[in-house]
Amino acid sequence: MFIVAESGSTKTDWVVTDNNLVETCFRTEGINPSVHKVFPDLSEVPGLCELLRASQYLYFYGAGVSEASGKERLRDYFTSYGFSGQLYAEGDMLGAARACCGHEPGIVCILGTGSNSCIYDGTRIAYALPSLGFILGDEGGGVHLGKEILRSYYYKQMPADISEKFVSKYNPRIEELIKRIYLEPAPNRYIASFSDFLSEIEGGWKTETLTRVFRDFVTTRILCYPEHRDYKIHFVGSVAHYFKNELTEVLSHAGLFPGKIILKPIDQLIRYHHNNKTNE
Repeated sequence: MFIVAESGSTKTDWVVTDNNLVETCFRTEGINPSVHKVFPDLSEVPGLCELLRASQYLYFYGAGVSEASGKERLRDYFTSYGFSGQLYAEGDMLGAARACCGHEPGIVCILGTGSNSCIYDGTRIAYALPSLGFILGDEGGGVHLGKEILRSYYYKQMPADISEKFVSKYNPRIEELIKRIYLEPAPNRYIASFSDFLSEIEGGWKTETLTRVFRDFVTTRILCYPEHRDYKIHFVGSVAHYFKNELTEVLSHAGLFPGKIILKPIDQLIRYHHNNKTNE
């Protein structure tokens, strides 16, 4: 029995599998060692801790996992729930690459709450710029979109009809906004939650906002690679999935070749580890 978990800053998908059969699926809050001081209480998820204790291997892919300190925090965290098997903790970028490409090379990008990209050689991440987090980086992701929406509203740049819809949905108050961002946990998730608003509207302002944000991502995170025209460009994440029309338009305009766009990589990662049973 083994477990594959794929985590972003907002949510974690878990699949427990044995004998090539998916046994049980779970979803918890996100587990990100870089930005979360407190991880979710897994004892509140019926059945998950029992399966953790019974599993031989746990393959965990997540944001903020690349540093040794993050991996150590995860090891202590899972051990506290009785897990005594082999833990293989890798960054979400490698998980996205394995899900999209398997053993084929490509450029792989994450566009969810945050963002990232890499060149994958079919086995490992050959090159990637550092991830600077939601304050300095995360171009093109949900946090970036949330910031653009909030700025547009508060700076009176949002069209009147869209502004009315925004007020009706969120009833925004600047005092609450500042408190949630600067004084409470997980501000990145809070800011990114406003990106959902774009799924509820249509029109030129929505297209302009998405185009501007995706162009920023392409310029910063794809065109920086000299080989960017040699590979298809694959994406993982909710922003890429739900706004794929605008994303592919920006890619095509830049002369790039869109590849797979996957909402959740967990299913592909399960297949990857069934087909690659040697320890990673």
